[in-house]
Amino acid sequence: MMIDREGAIALVISFFLPGLGLAYRGDYKKGIGIFAAVVICHIISIFSFTFSVIEFLVWAYGMYATYAEVNY
Repeated sequence: MMIDREGAIALVISFFLPGLGLAYRGDYKKGIGIFAAVVICHIISIFSFTFSVIEFLVWAYGMYATYAEVNY
């Protein structure tokens, strides 16, 4: 499937700021939720390695969710 220009922009945004690509595409609730989860995990990961793994998993889900939204 082809990704339109707006979808490509959303994917780039989500790569650097997880979840905000979803918010850019209009799914504000899910986008802000993913972004908040990554920020909280990032703050906690300063003290615990476990949360950096969780942060990566949330980031990966954010990328997948944005890709799925773009291709829908």
